[in-house]
Amino acid sequence: MPEYCVAHGCKNERNAEVKARKITFHKFPKEKHKRRQWEVALRRKNFVASDHSVLCSVHFNPEDFDRTGQTVRLRAGAIPSVFSLPAHLHKVGVSLSYTLSKHYICI
Repeated sequence: MPEYCVAHGCKNERNAEVKARKITFHKFPKEKHKRRQWEVALRRKNFVASDHSVLCSVHFNPEDFDRTGQTVRLRAGAIPSVFSLPAHLHKVGVSLSYTLSKHYICI
């Protein structure tokens, strides 16, 4: 079964072409609180990640990665933050930390 990045508008799929571009794929955290932080960061209404949901490395900052070994790994506490969102999903003056603490997003 193909794996696609679940970020809004992202078309990256785990395949040879994407691998050649050094894009990696990362499963959602198993811990409920961390998983919820990722879900909220996506800003997709009513989105709930499955155990098979993945995000590609495009949606993380370079400092979120540990590239010291042969395997690229996300650092503990990394939260996706790089997205090309449509205008209606941008909220002026709403901090993500406030949103995360309330466990919802007002769209």
